[in-house]
Amino acid sequence: MWISSRFFVIFLLLHLDTTCSEPFEAHLRGPGFVMEPPGRVEFSNSSGGWLDCSASGSPQPTVDWVHADGSAVTEIHGVRRVLRNGTLVLMPFAAAAYHQDVHNTIYRCIASNSVGRIVSRDVQVRAVVAQAYKVDVEVLSAARGCTAILRCVVPTFVKELVRVVSWVHEPAIYIYPSLQGDGKFHLLPTGELLIHNLQESDESQSFRCRSMHRLTRQVVVSSPTRLRINSHRGIISPSVVEHTAHVQVSQDEGAVLLCVAQGCPSPEYSWFTHNGAGPLPVLSGPRVRLLGPILAIEAVTGEDSGVYKCTAGNVGGEASAELRLTVATPIQVEISPNVLSVHMGGTAEFRCLVTSNGSPVGMQNILWYKDGRQLPSSGRVEDTLVVPRVSRENRGMYQCVVRRPEGDTFQATAELQLGDAPPVLLYSFIEQTLQPGPAVSLKCSAAGNPTPQISWTLDGFPLPSNGRFMIGQYITVHGDVISHVNISHVMVEDGGEYACIAENRAGRVQHAARLNIYGLPYIRLIPKVTAVSGETLNLKCPVAGYPIEEIHWERGGRELPDDIRQRVQPDGSLTISPVQKNSDSGVYTCWARNKQGHSARRSGEVTVIVPPKLSPFQTNILQLNMGDRASLTCSVVKGDLPLTINWRKDGRPIDPTQHMSVKQVDQYNSILVIENLGSDHTGNYSCVVRNSAAEVENSQALLVNVPPRWIVEPVDANVERNRHIMLHCQAQGVPTPSIVWKKATGSKSGEYEEVRERPFTKLLGNGSLLLQHVKEDREGFYLCQANNGIGTGIGKVIQLKVNSSPYFSSTSRSVMVKKGDTALLQCAVSGDKPINIVWMRSGKNTLNPSTNYKISVKQEATPDGVSAELQIRTVDATDSGPYFCRASNLYGNDQQLVQLQVQEPPLPPSVLEAAMISSRSVNIKWQPKTLGTGDVTKYIVEFREADRSLPPALFVEQWQQMEVKDPPHFNAMIENLKPATRYAFRVIAEGSAGRSAPSQELVVRTEPQRPAGPPLSLSARPLSSTELLISWVAPLPELRHGDIQGYNVGYKLSSSGNTAYNFTSVSGDGDGGNGELLLSGLAKFARYTVVVQAFNQVGPGPLSEPTAAQTMEDVPSRPPEDVRCAALSSQSLQVSWQPPPIYHTNGLLQGYKLIFEPIIDDIQPSKDEVESRKTTALTMVLTGLRKYTNYSIQVLAHTRMGDGAVSKPLFCHSEEDVPEAPADIKVVSSSSQSLYISWLPPTEPNGVITKFSLYTRVVNGREELNNEKRSLPSQQAYYEAKGLHPHMEYQFWVTASTRVGEGKSSRVSSQITTNRVPARIISFGGAVVRPWRSTVTLPCTAVGKPKREWFKSDVALRQGGMHNSQLLDSGDLIISSLQLADGGNYSCQVDNGIGTDRLTHVLMVQVPPTAPTLYITSATSSSILMHWKCGFTGNAPITGYTLFYRRANGNTDEMQLSRHASSHELKGLVCGSPYQIYLSAQNKVGTSPTSTILHVRTQGHSPGHPASTALLAPNSTSLMVRLHSWPDNGCPLLYFVLQYRAVTDDPESEWVLVSNALKPQRRVVVNNLQPSTLYQLRMEAHNVAGLSQADFSFVTLTKDGDPPPPEIIHRGHRGQTTVIFANINLLIPTIAAISGMLCTIIMVIVCYRHKQSNIQKESLENRANSEAAQRERYYATIHKVSMQNNDKIPETSEDISPYATFQLSEAGGNMSQPHHGGPANTLLHSFMYHERALAEGCSSPPPAASKNRRRHSRKTEPESEESESDQDQLTSSRTESSNQHEGKIKHSIIYHGAQSSTSSDLSPMSEQKSLPRRGRSRYHHQQYQFSTNTTPRHHNSNKMNNNTTSNTNTTATNTTATPSTSSNSNKILSPRGGNLKSISSTFKSQDSIQCHIPTLVKSPSISTQQQKQFHKQQLQSSSNSQHSSSNPNSSSLKQQQPLLITPKLHQLEANGQELLGLDGIGNSPLVACMPPSSQFRPIPHKSIMPAHEPPHHHNHQQPHPQQQQQQHPGTLLNPSTAMLSSKFFTAPTLPK
Repeated sequence: MWISSRFFVIFLLLHLDTTCSEPFEAHLRGPGFVMEPPGRVEFSNSSGGWLDCSASGSPQPTVDWVHADGSAVTEIHGVRRVLRNGTLVLMPFAAAAYHQDVHNTIYRCIASNSVGRIVSRDVQVRAVVAQAYKVDVEVLSAARGCTAILRCVVPTFVKELVRVVSWVHEPAIYIYPSLQGDGKFHLLPTGELLIHNLQESDESQSFRCRSMHRLTRQVVVSSPTRLRINSHRGIISPSVVEHTAHVQVSQDEGAVLLCVAQGCPSPEYSWFTHNGAGPLPVLSGPRVRLLGPILAIEAVTGEDSGVYKCTAGNVGGEASAELRLTVATPIQVEISPNVLSVHMGGTAEFRCLVTSNGSPVGMQNILWYKDGRQLPSSGRVEDTLVVPRVSRENRGMYQCVVRRPEGDTFQATAELQLGDAPPVLLYSFIEQTLQPGPAVSLKCSAAGNPTPQISWTLDGFPLPSNGRFMIGQYITVHGDVISHVNISHVMVEDGGEYACIAENRAGRVQHAARLNIYGLPYIRLIPKVTAVSGETLNLKCPVAGYPIEEIHWERGGRELPDDIRQRVQPDGSLTISPVQKNSDSGVYTCWARNKQGHSARRSGEVTVIVPPKLSPFQTNILQLNMGDRASLTCSVVKGDLPLTINWRKDGRPIDPTQHMSVKQVDQYNSILVIENLGSDHTGNYSCVVRNSAAEVENSQALLVNVPPRWIVEPVDANVERNRHIMLHCQAQGVPTPSIVWKKATGSKSGEYEEVRERPFTKLLGNGSLLLQHVKEDREGFYLCQANNGIGTGIGKVIQLKVNSSPYFSSTSRSVMVKKGDTALLQCAVSGDKPINIVWMRSGKNTLNPSTNYKISVKQEATPDGVSAELQIRTVDATDSGPYFCRASNLYGNDQQLVQLQVQEPPLPPSVLEAAMISSRSVNIKWQPKTLGTGDVTKYIVEFREADRSLPPALFVEQWQQMEVKDPPHFNAMIENLKPATRYAFRVIAEGSAGRSAPSQELVVRTEPQRPAGPPLSLSARPLSSTELLISWVAPLPELRHGDIQGYNVGYKLSSSGNTAYNFTSVSGDGDGGNGELLLSGLAKFARYTVVVQAFNQVGPGPLSEPTAAQTMEDVPSRPPEDVRCAALSSQSLQVSWQPPPIYHTNGLLQGYKLIFEPIIDDIQPSKDEVESRKTTALTMVLTGLRKYTNYSIQVLAHTRMGDGAVSKPLFCHSEEDVPEAPADIKVVSSSSQSLYISWLPPTEPNGVITKFSLYTRVVNGREELNNEKRSLPSQQAYYEAKGLHPHMEYQFWVTASTRVGEGKSSRVSSQITTNRVPARIISFGGAVVRPWRSTVTLPCTAVGKPKREWFKSDVALRQGGMHNSQLLDSGDLIISSLQLADGGNYSCQVDNGIGTDRLTHVLMVQVPPTAPTLYITSATSSSILMHWKCGFTGNAPITGYTLFYRRANGNTDEMQLSRHASSHELKGLVCGSPYQIYLSAQNKVGTSPTSTILHVRTQGHSPGHPASTALLAPNSTSLMVRLHSWPDNGCPLLYFVLQYRAVTDDPESEWVLVSNALKPQRRVVVNNLQPSTLYQLRMEAHNVAGLSQADFSFVTLTKDGDPPPPEIIHRGHRGQTTVIFANINLLIPTIAAISGMLCTIIMVIVCYRHKQSNIQKESLENRANSEAAQRERYYATIHKVSMQNNDKIPETSEDISPYATFQLSEAGGNMSQPHHGGPANTLLHSFMYHERALAEGCSSPPPAASKNRRRHSRKTEPESEESESDQDQLTSSRTESSNQHEGKIKHSIIYHGAQSSTSSDLSPMSEQKSLPRRGRSRYHHQQYQFSTNTTPRHHNSNKMNNNTTSNTNTTATNTTATPSTSSNSNKILSPRGGNLKSISSTFKSQDSIQCHIPTLVKSPSISTQQQKQFHKQQLQSSSNSQHSSSNPNSSSLKQQQPLLITPKLHQLEANGQELLGLDGIGNSPLVACMPPSSQFRPIPHKSIMPAHEPPHHHNHQQPHPQQQQQQHPGTLLNPSTAMLSSKFFTAPTLPK
């Protein structure tokens, strides 16, 4: 009974356990901490402490506490308690009750449930017994201006628990911790108080430290402490006295790194970080602030951690310290996966993920725990835990514990679950055979997951339910299930096959064995069996008893099996498979029998039921939207009734509250209807159909898409400044909506921009927005939007307000005010309004304007807050001290310190001097005037570049500063200066009250260095084929490092392999000006590489970058080679040649030109027989030539620049041809039977005449009777035909023959023989040419015996009538000793009474030519350009010219010139020298007389005299002489002689010779002079034209560089008028003031006169334009030697070369170039125009114009530094344009004879050897400038107006002549560019005047006598003219006095013609000054008239040549319009 009771109890317990286990196991969840206790807990014994620990899980875990060793924590009464909620309470205790194992130990919290067990981090508990303590203050003093440190010293035993909360600045100013301080005071978070910028006033201040105990909250205040300021003198290198070696802060906190150094002067701090590859400077930013010795970082991150280096430095050195910042970033630990299900026997793997701010963290110390126990390290691979072969013991809770070096621990948990495992029988019973009676126990043990359930059967049926059977079951700790069947008293009917079946959701397993009980067969009751159709039915016969022999089955009396589906097993069981309802339903009978025959029999009913079958749903997932209607239909297609149809949702029955209805259509169909879908309707719906056979289920998922809706709706929020705030926003929906935050950019209704993750802005996973360290910029409207694609989404706008307590954006500051001034104390407060501001004195006394008359308070609202201002008037020392601006509002208060100091500034330092000077640094020292060292906190050394050439008002450079402090000493090293630079230094003393006045300036010049930079802008520009103009800009001023003394210019051929340069030195500009060099003598058309380097007194600098340039092309210098000629026919020749040598082509060959002419002896060629043809080939066939003529052939090659050298003449003869017809034939009757025939040979025999053929024909009427041909020798030109028939007509004609054949016949001449013979001349007349002094015979042969008479020009000649003539009897006239007068017409007349005849001979006597007329067109400093016209040629072609020239007192040189030449340029002449030039012409007869000797002087004079102010620049001990300012007057200077002496009372003081051969250079310095001394300087300048000497006086400056004393200056004025002391500070303002006054007066006068002259000017211009439009246009230039026949007249303005000259009539005027007087260097210009072109030869035309069109505008400024070269000019000498070099003008000098014609040309020679350009004088004291306002008439009116306007300011140096349209009127060349204004004269001495002389040109309207009379009239008024021209204020046209030069008259007897010329020999020409004409044009005169009278209108017809010979030229040019000759004439002084 006891056993039964016990089994019953066990059964009940196991039954309860098994029934509850299934639902529980599905929801098992391991424990997890909800609140884990902190890692450290500290408390005081008076307060006690507690540790909270709570956990969650399923089932709910229990919480326990254990010690570090694992032992349980128990309660101690009155000391320790464990509450039911898991809290461990440590109660307050007395000091005596302190137990270390309780109050200073480690606790752990453990949470456990059936799944597993977890343990918390270690909790270090520390209880502190409260003790009294004191704090002291430690002062780390510092020097003035430095930082002092006050440290609060706390006893060691409480140091960790006490923190400094504030410092008290006595009496009541509280200083709280901050990251950046207030500028004066800075309390660090670590407790140190820093006081910056110490002053003496700080020594009187007291400070106290306030500390607080963290646990007891007790505040302890230290005793007051005063500061102490160290006094240092001299330089002390810095030393770091305090620094925080290691700073550890948590992320998002502020960090302060302290590094305080002391030194004198105060050190400057630099911070570097060493976290990268190298040290990087720390820069200030939004989070980083550099506060001198403090580096403050707000809201640190992990990137900020690392090593920092602080460097403190001053002039004495530097010190550094390293600081380490460690940022403790919170880490997150997670185990992946946190729940892992593994089948038994599998492998489990957990990974511990350690992250910080979402980023993985490196290797950590990781420990693994299982169920609270640490696992051995063997299972750990880094951060991964691997559990192999998982068994039931491995399931449970796993923990990953990370322990950081700082001691912090972090942990995460994960659960390992076993996966579904089918049951496995661990233990089973065996078969037994027993006798009835004993107790039997059957046992089965099974394992699986989930835990299997074990059931028992007996022969397939449940165990009998009687008291003898007891079933027990329990689960072991390992999860195994053990089940028992106990039979208390076994009986025979208990026998049978027992089976235990273990089953879970993963499977089932069973074990069966028989229990045999001896006895008779017994069959137990067979219950009703229900079989399922289609499945297998196994019927076991429940038979008992043992042994049993056989078992049989019957149905309906038939033993089974009777069907193939039925089978009886060996154990007696019946198996039917498959079961069929109709066939297998019924009663089955089982009977058993033993061997003895005993049997038993029992029947049982089997019912077959068909299971239900459902129609499947259409889809697995039905997706609808919220609000839709849904219906699910469940249809049963098969199954036996009764059927039960149920609907489930998520495995649970339908809840009626979810508004779902089920409609049962019939027994087989059911519909689930949802009228309005909601979010709760989402789920898995199942239709469950059950009948007695089975239960089937069909499921379908329904997904309801739900638009978002708020779970947590955002709301408006307020947050205090610098706090954190969480804006919550959570929504739900299906699918899960996404949350987006946006912030309004403006107002609430404005634009929004998305809020993204960034520092201090965190977007949490649940949708909340975390804003950290909120500032005012975060304030505004925020929009939270939730959207999941269903609907439009939802959004909510909230407003975030930042409640800002008052704060000061700027740090506190100190205000220094001088005594008696008004102090202005300001503070700007930010924060929420209203803000109340109170000003306090010393932190306790509130300032009230009503009680203190000195103060006034002003307050203004600002957008961010309030700006307050405290004004204290008339401050004194009592007002000094701290003032506080205290601001408060609803959210808090704050205050800012403003320190007011009232002091007087110190005195300026004195005795400033330079101790050391180098090229880059200067060490200066001084002495203080202030006795008290405390008055000066630092010295400020100011310096800047000094330029004493400018007044101080013109200084624009700011002073640079260098501070000397910490402590201030009395010397300073200023470095990084520029070499060779004058610096001004001054020192300012600065104290706390302000700065002193600057000391006296010290001017020091640093030492020079070699130039560090190359010259800039190097350019090379070709000027000609052998010249390159190299120009450059001086190096940058800061790289010159001294005065640039010159430049080295290197050049080399680029094509050569030589790397070395040829260097040429150029004296430079000491001021570093630009430079130029003309490289000449270069190879033509070659590329050169050029470099330049500058050098100063130290040495040369670096080379510039090379530049390349190519010399211009030139004409070939060698002719073509191997010229050959061959005759092809009588009219063609073939010429071949080879190119010139490649090195002499000088360019790209454009082709070749053949020049050929026949060698004939024509008397007067009617045309130029010289022809030329061009080709690009190396051979040419000349066609169309004269037959059988000898030709002279020359070949030249030409480039783009023109024709090259011509080859030597090659003579080639064309071949013979048949001759032309005889020129004439005569037939006369000589008798009755004879005729005399004579003929003239052919004019063109075309070969050698070999014979004549005389043809005779006899004609009788019309009938030809006879024809005869007779050959006669070539010498015979007559024939007498005799024996003729009388009275017959005879016809004769003649032909000539050469070896080629017979030529054409002459005309047919007929004659009838007659008896009467009339007188007839058979000779032929015509031209007869003979040279002079020879004899000529004029024949007159006649028939008929006539009487002869000779006539000369119709004057009868008698025998002896001519002294050199003789009449022969034959009738011939012989004239001997022919003279030119013998030439003429000679006629011979015969008469015999029967007939008369007359013959005329034209005799031409060839004589030597007359002298040519020579003109000097222009002259330069080294060349003279001339043109000429030949006179009478002497009836013979000119064969050449001979040019004779000689320098004064030199030998005569001669030069042979070509017969085709009409101009020549003499080169290589001496500058400024007079030359005599004359010319002769030759023909074959002889040489002409020489032309008039012309006296011309090359440009240039002896040197001029410079102004002393421009020449001399004295200093204290030296004198700088600017040699470049000495005018060379056109001839380069050769050398200087320089000497000086001091001016003393001794007049015989010796001269000190500096140099007697000083080469020209930019400047020279005379040293070793005495300060404040008067000196006399004597200089001589030499050039080839002479020398000039000048004396100058100057006074050196004082020793300090100041102006000399006045008495020395006055002394200099008395001794010499030229004195300079260079007091530029007084000179320039004076000059500027005077110049300003003069400019004002001139402008007023000019404006008035301009207004008055506008009307007159317009009328004059219109009149001039209309007249000029009618003039004839001719032009010519001298760019070519001769004009070609095909040259054209220009049609447009572009056709006219800018150097073009124009042909005028013989009465044309002469114009020349304007001239710059004074010391001007000459730029070569010339202009000319010609008379009408004459014939070839002597009457050669003027040179032809260049054919290219000029389309580029020319620069017209007088200082234009470059111009465009004419690339198409034909000779290399024409490459420079007229304005190519600044300041140089070519002077034109024109001489002329009787046939006056003037011409000009740009000089082919332009010497510019003296460079650089700045060495030339740009501006001259006197300038002569002329311009006209003449516009080309072929332009339209618009263009004319434009040209007129644009050219108003154009100088006359660039002119284009305007052609005239009248051939008979006087011509004026008008340069294009503006009205000619004035002409000036320069008085060179008292007895001469240097003037511009307008060259007179010939005019038929004024006689020589009239000219003389006119000049006499002018001399009488010259005095007034001189006075008027010298008046500087004279500006009207009436006061402009032109000069008229009357040339000396020379009578040249040539054919009785009187020639007028200019000659410098003899008396000086007269000079007269006359007022200008009222019109801008020349005035032709027939009689002398006053110049102011208007001109008369004349009929300008060309006079007869004889009339021209009698009239002398007299056209008067108005110098105000005409261009004047630049020649200077020296004239006697005009009478007064």
